[in-house]
Amino acid sequence: MKFPIEKKITPKAYVYGSIFSLSNRLQLLGDRRYKELSLKQAFVLWNISLFDDYFLNLKDIAQFVGTSSQNVKKIINILEKKGFVKVGKDETDRRSLRVALTAKGKEYYLERGKKEEQYLEELFADFDDEMLMGLYQGLYKLIEKTAQEQGGK
Repeated sequence: MKFPIEKKITPKAYVYGSIFSLSNRLQLLGDRRYKELSLKQAFVLWNISLFDDYFLNLKDIAQFVGTSSQNVKKIINILEKKGFVKVGKDETDRRSLRVALTAKGKEYYLERGKKEEQYLEELFADFDDEMLMGLYQGLYKLIEKTAQEQGGK
């Protein structure tokens, strides 16, 4: 089915709506690719893996992932039960929880990382460098703008 874009929707509105649609499609495809984790769980795991053994607090993870601390806490609880992360109290602020990957979490993401690199190559195969950089820059600006509106920057 072709979307009736002509005269009914502006490019800005199309981009805005397409981000929601694309997010849903990517989640459906991602959930099919991951057997042990949902795409959201894997995304949280990936973001934690970017920081080696540094224990991130829930607020930091929520900011990187783009969701609330409450949503991240739910995902972290599942990842902890599955043995992918460990959760501990912050040594300076006992109210704050810190999260790090376990050996299982590190191993899982190292293994998945190779498959994800291949998937990204396939997904973006029809993008030349200019198109990819334009999309990257546009999304980066949108993320910055929404972070500012959220009070994150």
